Amino acid sequence: MHQGNELTRAPEVFAIKPSTGLSPCAKLLGTVPHRLLPLLLAAVSVCVAETPLSVNLRSNLPSPQPVGTPIGFTSLPSAVGPASRDNFVFQYSVSVNGGPFHIVHDFSQQYAFAWTPDLFEQDLTIRVKVRDDDAKTSAQAEMPFKFVSRIKGKSPAITPTAHPLVALFSAPPCPQGSQFRVAFHAEGDEAITRTLAQPCRGSISSNAYVAGMRPDTEYRIRSEVISGEKVTPGEYLPFHTGMLDGEFPPVEIAVPKASKDGSESVIIFSAASMGTRVRSFATDLQGRVIWYLRSSDFLTRVLPGGHFLALADGQNSVNNTHEEQVLKEIDLAGNIVRETNIGRVAEQLESRGIHSDCQKSGRECVSGFHHEAIRLPNGHTLAVSGIERMMPTGTQGSKMPVDILGDLIIDLDEDFQVTAVWNGFDHQDLNRKSIYDAKCRTGGGGCPAVLLADEANGWTHTNSIAYIPSSGDLVISQPEQNWILKIDWKDGKGSGKVLWRLGKDGDFKAESSDPNPWFAYQHDAGFEPLGSNLLTLVDDGDTSGRDAKAVVRGQVWKLDEDKHIATLIYNAPLGVHTFCCGSIQALKSGGFSTVAGASMPLRGRTAETDKDGKVVLAIDIVGNIDYRSFRVEDMYSAPIK
Repeated sequence: MHQGNELTRAPEVFAIKPSTGLSPCAKLLGTVPHRLLPLLLAAVSVCVAETPLSVNLRSNLPSPQPVGTPIGFTSLPSAVGPASRDNFVFQYSVSVNGGPFHIVHDFSQQYAFAWTPDLFEQDLTIRVKVRDDDAKTSAQAEMPFKFVSRIKGKSPAITPTAHPLVALFSAPPCPQGSQFRVAFHAEGDEAITRTLAQPCRGSISSNAYVAGMRPDTEYRIRSEVISGEKVTPGEYLPFHTGMLDGEFPPVEIAVPKASKDGSESVIIFSAASMGTRVRSFATDLQGRVIWYLRSSDFLTRVLPGGHFLALADGQNSVNNTHEEQVLKEIDLAGNIVRETNIGRVAEQLESRGIHSDCQKSGRECVSGFHHEAIRLPNGHTLAVSGIERMMPTGTQGSKMPVDILGDLIIDLDEDFQVTAVWNGFDHQDLNRKSIYDAKCRTGGGGCPAVLLADEANGWTHTNSIAYIPSSGDLVISQPEQNWILKIDWKDGKGSGKVLWRLGKDGDFKAESSDPNPWFAYQHDAGFEPLGSNLLTLVDDGDTSGRDAKAVVRGQVWKLDEDKHIATLIYNAPLGVHTFCCGSIQALKSGGFSTVAGASMPLRGRTAETDKDGKVVLAIDIVGNIDYRSFRVEDMYSAPIK
């Protein structure tokens, strides 16, 4: 039935109240006796099939809006009949100033989407595409939207954002060929923080998010224009940050730092929990909060310029699973830059021989993202997802058919579209089961969703990816195997073959004075510095805590890949146990920042060790897991790995 018709019930019949614009099919329905209601519903289905799908795109605010304003978009599909919204999936893409469209939200059952464009004046075209996956029909709609300058006259402006610790600084246009940045400091502090320099755009304003400020504190903020070696500062303007909501864990300094070294003075904690809501956040080296992620998404990596990659619960394009379905890029203010979901990724993997059917009768399922997503130099993103396969009796010693949970590494382009994939099932020995006989269920133990059976064998549990720029290959960590693998990736064009396995019973001989040099349940493996043969990782030791000597260690291995000799050149124990998680990062001082993610009583520890392996700083987040942490100069910087 067309919109405007009403289905009313008389004592004996359901009748269609006529209105203008009835289709020929709807006119045939007329008045149908109540006893023939099944025929009526069938006739309505026929009408639905013959009526073209359309979609109405609406925004919560009118155009134009000032630069930096978040806009909410809602798409309402229209068709005859009682179609369920579950049938529809929606994709949003954006064209800037008449340029090509880029996807910012790929096909998903989520029909509403909030988005903020880059911080400059622009004319956008917002496009939504809607698919009816039952009727196999589609439609699209477009909306123009304009963003205008916040500058009135020649004076800069500071605007609060939806984030109480992030301000939007706007300055008048500066000459093309120059650069613009923002300098800020707390009132009474001498230390000045600066945003990254960005090119001046000539005739349009310059804008930047100001982040890394303590709550409820008075700040001074100004613009700086750089022309060659000359820096022209503007006048300082005042800004008072907002208050926190209190939903933060206690931060304790377990080992205070004795030196006055001010480098890498910000710690960004990728916080996790055991069933409660928690957000990633940043502190200074005194443990004072200076930023947080507004959502409780799982932060995987920090990107240069104040962006972050994160995994999140949410809707996908194919089923009703919510756990770890979404991959996002987020900015400092908490706005989504772009996002996709595992269902949409699985649709694209179909042409690559991976046939995802995520139900109990299925044989293979791409079930969810987990643990890792990194940004590549070419702008692509690599993400880890789980892949389940139902295997016959006897696989990994099973006494009945068994669900095996392995891993995919998925290469996504700048629009989060699949360009390549590595499948562990194609390149690893399926007979080598988890060293720890791990079992996975949906929502448990850091596993992605498990959908083919109630329980799956947690086979590999890939928890980190590191990219090797010189060869385009990858290093991945698989703690359930106690191995680091090097993959013949070649920027997605390699064979996918495992080139070597580092760890006990792997391909390398260990050289070390330590009687137990090999790592267990390791995390965050990668070469530092880039291009070197020095591989850093965190050894989680005995995650059960039964071996008092098997504490968390930050390790550096010098690899001779030709002779397959691994020399342990740095082995720094943190003095605590952990049951999961961890990261390691080389510091400018010559030492390392290492994470013991989950000690008991529950706390995550970030520790700095000096070049001799001595702990010189330790900061605990109490009651939370510290999956990873990142030591950076400011909120605009990013580590090497």
